[in-house]
Amino acid sequence: MVHICCIAAHDTSNGAGVTHDCIVAHDFGIMAHPVITAITTQSFFNVEKIEPIYPEIVKMQLESIFRNFPIAAIKIGMLYDPETIKAVAGTISQHPDAITIVDPIIKSSGGENLLARKGYNTLKEELLPLANIITPNRNELEQLSEMAINSIDDALKAAQVISSQYKCNVLVKGGHFDGTNLEDFLIGNNLKTSVTHERRNYRYNHGSGCTLSTALTCALALGYNNQEALRHAVNYTTKYFDSMNISMFE
Repeated sequence: MVHICCIAAHDTSNGAGVTHDCIVAHDFGIMAHPVITAITTQSFFNVEKIEPIYPEIVKMQLESIFRNFPIAAIKIGMLYDPETIKAVAGTISQHPDAITIVDPIIKSSGGENLLARKGYNTLKEELLPLANIITPNRNELEQLSEMAINSIDDALKAAQVISSQYKCNVLVKGGHFDGTNLEDFLIGNNLKTSVTHERRNYRYNHGSGCTLSTALTCALALGYNNQEALRHAVNYTTKYFDSMNISMFE
């Protein structure tokens, strides 16, 4: 059995967050061990309330998981405040053999802050240097690179800036840009691999970024190379939202 650790908030809609990570891992045949960083009250469309978990409890959850299970990969989502970021970074830094994927969640798609203002610098200084892969959305890519992004070419340049700064690979998501055929990229030092797929237009896409980054984590934990892992992650995410669109919204 392959084991991964998923560190994120609890989302009551289960469209994203740590419980959703566990669903994705189960679909890949992987045992996911969740670390809850905050309790949120959410619908499919907005965040209503956030209550952070005490950072010492976050740290204790992580320590217990690493003490008892052979963790192949770590997926990190919403951390919310600087104290929690420090607790997570301090603990996972002791386990460098685990593949670490950071989804740098700063704001929800509805515009709600999911990272406290004081946490942004802590995220950049203490957590991102530990990442093997960073999976930002378009707005996060702009913020982290300090570059304006108006096209996929701009996004690739911004990803290279982030990759050089943090010595990691960066996922660029083609869905944030125009076109009927989309291309998702993994960009890094001497790395440029991509997967092309047809655009889908969903009425509901809450958690699509979370799903993609967790699926990528799972594929890498199973031993696939970057190209294969990206292909499996994109295919899984597309099939997942195809089924959600049919079963829940039509």
